[in-house]
Amino acid sequence: MTDMAASCTSCGECVRPCSFLQQQGTPLSIAQQGATDRNLLAAYGCSLCGLCDAVCPESLSPSGMLRAMRSEAADRGLVDLKAYAPWLNYEKMGASPFFRRDLIPPGCTIVFFPGCSLPGTRPDAVLELFKRLRLMEPAIGLVLDCCGKISHDLGLTDRFTALFGRLSQRLRHKGITRILTACPGCSKIMRNYGEGLDVTSAYEVLAAGTLPTPPASPLNVVTIHDPCPARFDPAQQTAVRQLVQSCGYQIEELPSHGTTTRCCGQGGMVEGCVPGTIKQETRLIAAEAAGRPVISSCASCSDSLTTATAAGHVVDLLINKTDFPAKPVSSARRWLNRLKLRFARIL
Repeated sequence: MTDMAASCTSCGECVRPCSFLQQQGTPLSIAQQGATDRNLLAAYGCSLCGLCDAVCPESLSPSGMLRAMRSEAADRGLVDLKAYAPWLNYEKMGASPFFRRDLIPPGCTIVFFPGCSLPGTRPDAVLELFKRLRLMEPAIGLVLDCCGKISHDLGLTDRFTALFGRLSQRLRHKGITRILTACPGCSKIMRNYGEGLDVTSAYEVLAAGTLPTPPASPLNVVTIHDPCPARFDPAQQTAVRQLVQSCGYQIEELPSHGTTTRCCGQGGMVEGCVPGTIKQETRLIAAEAAGRPVISSCASCSDSLTTATAAGHVVDLLINKTDFPAKPVSSARRWLNRLKLRFARIL
């Protein structure tokens, strides 16, 4: 807070696109209020999406300050975790032995880590991605687990450290040095905390391979939603667009894309304390899409956007699935899908 109070000029660049800052004030005003209980808890209304960081002319990180405020609030015991029980239970179960799986052949140093949401919503697509990656990296393994991003973003430092530490230690013990991710959130967590691990988006690997020649006349026009964890990841953004185009689709960009992409509303579990956030944010993205199908590389984003407009995941196009879902995948179906992967015969 001290650095923000000293450097923020309250220019308003970050306030204009952000509903949270429109209510709470500039990062300077938030910092000046200090570490009061009320001010710390207010940080849970921020999605931590990083749009404020992207547009700040002073190169400050308001989202970093707000996440630190969350951590302090959690350390003080101010947070009512009951509001976030659905997310925390999802994380706990996803990281449990019943849903974890390490499929690591002898001599394997690289694994595919699809995360939580993609296996829960598209298990067949996970298997197809793994199949394609094996053609390029024959000795690749598969790890089903949770990276702990939920605890991380809620400021539950001890819980996150234990969960991610167990995962990273297990991977290193088994000789894994490189991870190919399908979830932008997992990519960001592993790059920031997976010391010694080379983390690359699976989409970059696929796009670097031999792609089919797209038809002379594109099949359809789509638009791309860049997930906020990939906001500062141009390599992944480019790879996703290459894959979409290789499937024969023409891309028309959203006004908010790349570094200025909008959060789908799932970020930071804001829905737990501000119900209606997902509906509000997905409607804004749907308005920008103006009837064009929206393609994302984040399964959570795709699921959220489905409530407001036609939306799919880039892997849907890769497996030629163009009948995008009419509603989000139910919780029960997500767990059945993850069990399907947990016990599937793969290698």
